[in-house]
Amino acid sequence: MENNIEKRKEDRTPITMSSVEFSANTLELVYQFKIVETSASGMSFIIKEGSAALEHMKEGMVLDMKFYPEGVREAPRFLKTKIMHITKSDTNRYRGHYQVGIMLVDEN
Repeated sequence: MENNIEKRKEDRTPITMSSVEFSANTLELVYQFKIVETSASGMSFIIKEGSAALEHMKEGMVLDMKFYPEGVREAPRFLKTKIMHITKSDTNRYRGHYQVGIMLVDEN
């Protein structure tokens, strides 16, 4: 997880209000994160360094994640999601955090 090499290839767009959540091994333990960037091929969210959530995800894992769209007009959706990277942030804005890149997985 200590890899600081830039792996993003596309321009990013800031997102507000959208979030994603997943359950770790049990339905009793649920983590929810704000989506901070999106691109044509994926999204990313931020996790604080030392968070127990980091113990429940690894690059390459496919998880069922619950996505909350912007606004309240659409219901949340469960989507298969692949963890593409977990990168320690070196920017001032997210210092002390990891950026987690995710991609929706085609179920076909």
